[in-house]
Amino acid sequence: MKIKNVKLKPGFTLKELGGEFCIFDDRDSQYGSLNGLPSVNEICIFLWNSLERGAGVGELITLLSEEKNIDEEDARLELEEFLAKLIHGNVVEIEG
Repeated sequence: MKIKNVKLKPGFTLKELGGEFCIFDDRDSQYGSLNGLPSVNEICIFLWNSLERGAGVGELITLLSEEKNIDEEDARLELEEFLAKLIHGNVVEIEG
């Protein structure tokens, strides 16, 4: 995946619901989580929070590697998996 920059689209939030974290579209009056984006794990929560702070792709890999004490290749794979879900859910704007 060759993505240079990722930005969360406005109107999406990460919320806790019944002890699990899910991504929600704030415009959804039923407050349902997004299709294809079931509850997210601890790594996804960390990446989401980093995206909210404006971290770029390279920075996300480094931050995740340091935070979770994993090598950068594993961090890149985790990031790619999470970004694929966000892209599929139309939650992010990407620059490739």
